[in-house]
Amino acid sequence: MARGQPARPARWAGNGLAVAAGLAVAACAASAPNLGQPAAGLSPAATPSASTGARTTAARPAAPLTDLAAASAADARRRAVALALAGPDPRGLGSADVVYQEFAAPVRYIAVFQSNEVTGAGPLTSTQPTDGQALSVLRALFGYTDGTPVFTKELDRTSVTDLGYTTHRSLYSAGHGVTASTSAIQRAARGGGAPPQIFFYRGEGGPASGKLASVHLSMPSSAKVAIPGYGTESWAYESKTGLWSLAAGGPKVAVANVVVQTVRYKRAVVSHRAGTTVPSARLVGSGVAEVLSGSVGGSGTAAPGTWSKPHLNQLTDYIDGNGYPMAFQPGPTWVILAPKGTRVSTSAGQ
Repeated sequence: MARGQPARPARWAGNGLAVAAGLAVAACAASAPNLGQPAAGLSPAATPSASTGARTTAARPAAPLTDLAAASAADARRRAVALALAGPDPRGLGSADVVYQEFAAPVRYIAVFQSNEVTGAGPLTSTQPTDGQALSVLRALFGYTDGTPVFTKELDRTSVTDLGYTTHRSLYSAGHGVTASTSAIQRAARGGGAPPQIFFYRGEGGPASGKLASVHLSMPSSAKVAIPGYGTESWAYESKTGLWSLAAGGPKVAVANVVVQTVRYKRAVVSHRAGTTVPSARLVGSGVAEVLSGSVGGSGTAAPGTWSKPHLNQLTDYIDGNGYPMAFQPGPTWVILAPKGTRVSTSAGQ
């Protein structure tokens, strides 16, 4: 696989730049994500930005995975650390920039840290095929407990730096479960740099610059996500903080955006001899998505859309019903890798 830097194309601009932007996008189509075509009658002038978002300043550039101001320029440039976590309420999730929730056995959390450091995150769990698919585009430093040879070999085919417990035991603490410090993992690897911006944020221009989507936008204060075989998660929007809180059905977290991304699950073979398999989310492909976010007006927002990730080292695009990128609220994002049959219901009531 190519290991080049994936990047979002140039920011949305005025209508006069439409043709030039279109040519630029066509020229780099092999490495840039597929942003889809807008519906008839709409004329996007350019496509989203690979740079950090509108909150960037000379003194405090934005962290690439949240678009919030980083503590320093050095912090904005450091590599992302990802940890595979499990358990009813794993420690450290509240400090993550992005979390991918996978409905395996048990439920797993791929937590990505870049703007914040965390100590004692855990308990860690073993690696599965989903990890490389989620993390290769980020070129992340990856910590986990163990894994079958077939799964660890899959990591070798990605741009992930494998720093698992089995081969790097000194980086971890083992007591009641294996835990990790992101700073220790950072020190164990040289080279690399900041991950690319993986979401399109408010204020980057375009028809829906100040809101989540240009069409089918609702303003709920709560949402329920019913996952077949795993129960229901209840999310509540807190207007004072502008965050969605997981009130029931999972660990206690609060995030700026919740993405319910419907994906295909495949039975990954752990051992052919024993005939054991585990469910594994497939993140390369396309499907439907529902996104919960905040709004400037102080209420929650929600919109349906689609997602697309054509290749392993390409970014995942989230597109609204008019073909435009969905504009996320700056802050941490929680991605629910939802199996087929997952239902999302929202309510404007308190």
